[in-house]
Amino acid sequence: MTQSDACERIVYPRLFWRVLFAQVIVLGAFLFLSLISLGGYLLMLGFDAGHPQPQRLLALAGGGVIMLVGLWLLKVAMPRRISPVLIEPER
Repeated sequence: MTQSDACERIVYPRLFWRVLFAQVIVLGAFLFLSLISLGGYLLMLGFDAGHPQPQRLLALAGGGVIMLVGLWLLKVAMPRRISPVLIEPER
């Protein structure tokens, strides 16, 4: 086997890493939506008059904290600028 044969047989697993990256993105989006949904559900329970007052207060507090954490995560995850900024050096 020559060196050119060895170079031709190397297969880069680009598709595997792209699919794995896509799966991680989809899983992250699912977990984020689940977190926001849990916060919304707890807020709805907090405004429901059919539950006792201590349970309603805990649901409101928990839902509010979860929603604030979810919004903070959304703010951190989003890029500050959509397009890159081109800075030209001064001459």
